Amino acid sequence: MGVISPTLAVRNMKQTIQFYRDSLGFKIGMAFPDADNPEYADLSKDGMVLMLIPAKNVGIGSKQKLGTGVNLYMQIDGDINEYYRELKNKGVNVVVDIKDEPYGIRDFTVEDINGYKLTFNQVSKAVKACMSCGMPMTKPEDFGGGNPENLYCVYCSNPDGSLKNYKEVFEGMVNFMMMSQKMDRKTAESAAKERMAKMPAWSGKA
Repeated sequence: MGVISPTLAVRNMKQTIQFYRDSLGFKIGMAFPDADNPEYADLSKDGMVLMLIPAKNVGIGSKQKLGTGVNLYMQIDGDINEYYRELKNKGVNVVVDIKDEPYGIRDFTVEDINGYKLTFNQVSKAVKACMSCGMPMTKPEDFGGGNPENLYCVYCSNPDGSLKNYKEVFEGMVNFMMMSQKMDRKTAESAAKERMAKMPAWSGKA
């Protein structure tokens, strides 16, 4: 799997490094040429890496606003509620409070001292995922048969809530991938087989 490491142009390298280290809990990696006069630095958290460079080095003037339109979506380890409380207690600027999204993610957004936004997120513990296709089930109507105790979503279930057979679920997933991701039939079939093989309902049964 590939890795992406964004580079942020910042006004004050030392202050930005301090903010990410002391306020957000990132670990400092390399600082070049040294920590006292950094022209480059990288910081990491939970396997994610951000690189920093001085804004002036890439031709960004002092009057130009940084961070406009940039939002880094960062999936973290640990307890997101504890992390949220920790950042609030440190006075970090939380611009979107913590909440459960309808698509099964719990997240909140902060703004750093340069104007860049970071949305910290993880899969919500309050959300159940369909054991057949993985779809987050957040509302009663998402569950097969309208039963919130059902392990399968409405798309993978018969009207009585029982699980459809493999062929029916496979066909539904292929059609969904073709429509939503603009895949051709062959690509969608391959992607559907790979996904279903990882689902508890179909592991070893495909």
